[in-house]
Amino acid sequence: MSDVGPYKVRPPVMSVRVEDAMDIMIVRDTTRRASSLIGFTPAHRAQLSSAAATLAELVLKTGEAHTIHLNGIAEGMKSGLQISSETPWLAGVSANNVLIALKSKMGDLVDEIMLEDGDPPTILMIMWLSDTDTTSR
Repeated sequence: MSDVGPYKVRPPVMSVRVEDAMDIMIVRDTTRRASSLIGFTPAHRAQLSSAAATLAELVLKTGEAHTIHLNGIAEGMKSGLQISSETPWLAGVSANNVLIALKSKMGDLVDEIMLEDGDPPTILMIMWLSDTDTTSR
């Protein structure tokens, strides 16, 4: 999973297997830990954990177990956190429609939402560290 997305992957790299609703709490906690390691403020950690939990809830509705991946990313001097999950049930579905739905549900929680075409397609959500995050470390 480390080669998914347009950005260079860096630690932390964490994954949570989501099989039932109880695992959503683990996704929240793991996302808080991962975003803390990168240097996000408590408010941004809460946003990211909400976005990851929302993704876990949405994907869990398919009835299949899945994995939420959390990893640090870098592009030039910027660093951030990428949350991703493979979505085999989206194969052949309009990427534009999927992105509109995701952005309407989670657009204010993250900086970028992408659907990477692949086998299977992968949803990617990204938040970049801001100046306020890096100065509050």
